[in-house]
Amino acid sequence: MLITESYLRFIQPTLLALSLAFAVIGCSEQTSESSTYEEKDSVKLSAENRSDSPATIPNRQAYFGDLHVHTSYSLDSYMTFVRSTPRDAYRFARGERVTLYGGREKQLKNPLDFVAVTEHAEFLGEFALCSSKGSIAYATPLCIDYRNEKQDRKLASDLFRDTMLPIFAARTPQRWPICGEDGGRCRNAARNVWQEIQRVNEEFNSPGEFTTFIGYEWTGQFKGNRHRNVIFRNNKVPKTPWSQFEVPTPEQLWKKLDEECHAPCEVITISHNSNQSKGQRFSGLNSDGASLTQEEAEFRLAYEPLVEIIQQKGDSECRLGLGTNDESCGFQKFDLRPICPQASANPDVKACAPVCDENGQPKGCVWESDYVRNALKIGLKLEETIETNPYKLGIIGSTDHHNANPGDTEEDKYEGAHGYLDDRVEDRLKLALASGYKELSRSAGGLAGVWAEENTRDSIFTALKRKETFATSGTRILLRFFGGWNFPDSDPQNLDLNTLGYRNGVPMGGDLPATSSDESPRFLIWASKGVDGQNLQRIQVIKGWLDNGEMHERVYDVVCADGLQPDALSHQCPDNGARVSIRDCSTSPDKGASELQANWLDPDFEIDQRAFYYARVLENPSCRWSTFDALRNNRLPPEQLDYWIQERAWSSPIWHSPSESNNQVNK
Repeated sequence: MLITESYLRFIQPTLLALSLAFAVIGCSEQTSESSTYEEKDSVKLSAENRSDSPATIPNRQAYFGDLHVHTSYSLDSYMTFVRSTPRDAYRFARGERVTLYGGREKQLKNPLDFVAVTEHAEFLGEFALCSSKGSIAYATPLCIDYRNEKQDRKLASDLFRDTMLPIFAARTPQRWPICGEDGGRCRNAARNVWQEIQRVNEEFNSPGEFTTFIGYEWTGQFKGNRHRNVIFRNNKVPKTPWSQFEVPTPEQLWKKLDEECHAPCEVITISHNSNQSKGQRFSGLNSDGASLTQEEAEFRLAYEPLVEIIQQKGDSECRLGLGTNDESCGFQKFDLRPICPQASANPDVKACAPVCDENGQPKGCVWESDYVRNALKIGLKLEETIETNPYKLGIIGSTDHHNANPGDTEEDKYEGAHGYLDDRVEDRLKLALASGYKELSRSAGGLAGVWAEENTRDSIFTALKRKETFATSGTRILLRFFGGWNFPDSDPQNLDLNTLGYRNGVPMGGDLPATSSDESPRFLIWASKGVDGQNLQRIQVIKGWLDNGEMHERVYDVVCADGLQPDALSHQCPDNGARVSIRDCSTSPDKGASELQANWLDPDFEIDQRAFYYARVLENPSCRWSTFDALRNNRLPPEQLDYWIQERAWSSPIWHSPSESNNQVNK
């Protein structure tokens, strides 16, 4: 964990596309009765998540982790010749030097505080049967091809295309023939691997020093990415890591977890890569196309409190021209096409991305409901009709790396995330852009930040559930965000943000208490540059609100570095002059700030409008990984990619719901 003096004052050719597609597609059993929706939802109000005494000020610290990483136990990793195991991933995360694919030795400069290895539940049994000598399927032609001991790249590509992708394109996916007619052989083998995953996890969990969470990825893919990471509080977990073979929809996954995970077992799911869900993730509909009911919305929210906003397959916050005119929404996009002008009758989908109609047309279009900011707005609208907001989501980041290298997010040291596909510089630069209208522009991944009392499973899991979480694009920016009605109108430099924030307000992830006053809410925000990061350029507040059924948003720059002030009309900071050199990636050391604070009053508040607010922190510009790679090899960066980026952090939102008496002070 990074601790600064200021902090002490207030305590993520064809097989690349195929492998990424798979990543896109990639409590001991109890006998008590299933919990009711009400019991699950009541967690939000339990004593564990809040304090009944406003005088009790939590002493929480920032911890950084990665809740989404794969090793050779995931089939797509194995097929790209990765042989590192969960044990290697945990060693890497805690700062040990580890040998990765190709014999490369690597070590994190800044170890992680917590991590979850989340292997694909799909094909976990097939992996076990094909890679274990003596198994009934080991000598079958399919398993021989799968092991691919000569590391034939064409064979790997053909096998993935012919045996994997058709399965995930099916409404009801079928297992490999080696699993037997009912698939039981693979389910049993998967349980054995699941037990091994748990044993290794327990081996590395060290309360107070390094936290490991047991988890896996449910990789539902029918008609679009529906992936979830399943994270358990402790070592009391179901006997089976349920995959889309057994539970083919998210609703069935949550129901299965509800049936099998009872105290002391506790579980959450985390949605990821909504940017590739083809409109499914935040549509307001169930997987069967029916509108969400209040009961279903409550059930969903009880199990899925978080969303992964960034990883190596890009940023899912927002997209310029898709419900927003925010220029910063161009950051780290998986699909590099600009949104087509609305007047385009027959757009060239290779040149621009048309917006999908209600039927998902034209082919190659993009959906507004694939992005987190739009989801937050859609949630406000749903709350008007079903009295529950199913998209009241906290925010984290992670990597989704497939090399057993969690937290490996430094731009100048990025060496790929998919085995042989991108381990060499020439492969990374060649494959940074793929042919076709969907250009694969990958990021180095993100990190999850939490504010918790201590580095333990219970404390961090509780922070995840109450959504006192933030995401970074890979740096170690520290970010705090509080909202309330009773903060003084004072210089934030003179305020004890920690005490005021918890005593008189709510932290990120919370709901503003109900009020009868017309006074606008205030927000206290603090950010500090990460270790080895660039100076900070600005802090922004993104507001979304509902006015007479219409969704709106606005971006406010609330504090600028270098003594600059936001424009009174545009609410934007002037350019602070920070630059990055394409010649050597040098930056402007005299620009920006190591720390920024704000005490911001919403100038456009209307008490009868539902709203959310979240903070976004932007660093000064710095070089992208592809630019570092190019310069080290005496070539120019790919023209299609920005040679520089602005690393950033996002807080979880704070919500205002005028029609509810939501006196939830998440203490």
